[in-house]
Amino acid sequence: MAFGFLWLGVFLQIPLAPVSGLIGLGGTALFIGWRSSGNVLATDAGEFLTNAQVATLPLFLMMGSFAVAAGISDDIYRLAHALLGRVRGGLAYATVAGCAGFGSVSGSSIATAATFGRIALPQMKARGYAPSFASGTVAAGGTLGALVPPSGAIILFALLTEQSIATLFVAAMVPALLALLLYFVVIWVVVRRSDVQDAEAASTPLGPALIGALPVALLFGAVIGDLYGGVFTATESAAVGAVGAFVLAAMRGRLNRRSFLSVMSETTQTTALIYGLIFGALIFSFFVNMGQAPDMVARWIAGFDARPVVILASLVVFYLLLGSVMDSFAVMVITVPVVTPIVTGLGYDIYYWGVLMLVVVEIGLITPPFGINLFVLKSLQPDVGLGQVMRGVLPFVAADIVKIILLIGFPAIALWLPSTTQ
Repeated sequence: MAFGFLWLGVFLQIPLAPVSGLIGLGGTALFIGWRSSGNVLATDAGEFLTNAQVATLPLFLMMGSFAVAAGISDDIYRLAHALLGRVRGGLAYATVAGCAGFGSVSGSSIATAATFGRIALPQMKARGYAPSFASGTVAAGGTLGALVPPSGAIILFALLTEQSIATLFVAAMVPALLALLLYFVVIWVVVRRSDVQDAEAASTPLGPALIGALPVALLFGAVIGDLYGGVFTATESAAVGAVGAFVLAAMRGRLNRRSFLSVMSETTQTTALIYGLIFGALIFSFFVNMGQAPDMVARWIAGFDARPVVILASLVVFYLLLGSVMDSFAVMVITVPVVTPIVTGLGYDIYYWGVLMLVVVEIGLITPPFGINLFVLKSLQPDVGLGQVMRGVLPFVAADIVKIILLIGFPAIALWLPSTTQ
């Protein structure tokens, strides 16, 4: 009944935080009374807010906002175009590579798709790219925003499961590189089958592009490189990233009173939204565990005569469906408390599951007919039909299915790099 009310609230578009929180409070009160359930919520929220890792979320969000204010998306795209613009289909390659680079400081799929949609789509249209292919390239590239660390979705999973943010960041790096390579393969195949002829003998000059992107590279190296090397903790890394992005924006003259307050306002609003989701998830998770739902589901699944990989594949399909209609944060808040114990009970590493779940949920953002990124790209191009956007993204969805198969078949793709830091 609790999950039924939860889904009803979601489909009625009631904010998820109060829905999950009220259901959790009411359900817990059935077991231990209203006063005690309120105490549980207060205690869990207090313990969450005093966890040192929690500071990473607003700091990385602040880093992304300052990076956008500094105009780094233009620098990244210019460098990607300088490196890849000389080959046939260079703008498409540059767009996907630029999305990956921008994702390393923004941490958001939707923000990445929207930002590069404004930058890349006009240029691709001017060079004769089919609207469907251009839209599909940007929509798919946007999913790299949450997969390339630092990522807000990865941080949320770490906070919900009380796992190491740094380890999850490192675990996501090779899958992110794999996604980039598979998207390049898709572009190569599509370009060879089309009449795209945008290779330039004299593309964007490489020297100025390298100089312009150098601060971004240094910022990413300081945040992720030192995190991987053990120089910084995740919280310290986030602080360095936020300060570095602030300094970069200030040095470029992009900060004034209005832009600074805009960054702070955006960071505060997003942080408050996510914290509200987590508070609701904490009390809902407490109620679910008190009702022994994970144990009952685990016993039910154990009764199947199926190998763990079959059960994992079934969960992947379930998450693909969820990701196509819901934001990744909402999917995690609702499902992580129940599904994660089941997956780890099957013998899978929790860090591997975190990366796999993130990959699958992000694919849902471009899965027709309800992928959120598809509607973002449609809104940027009123003259392009939604059907064209969907057709353009299908080859990239096929590449993502290959990526999932590889991750399920070879968990070392996600686990190898973290093992080198231990």
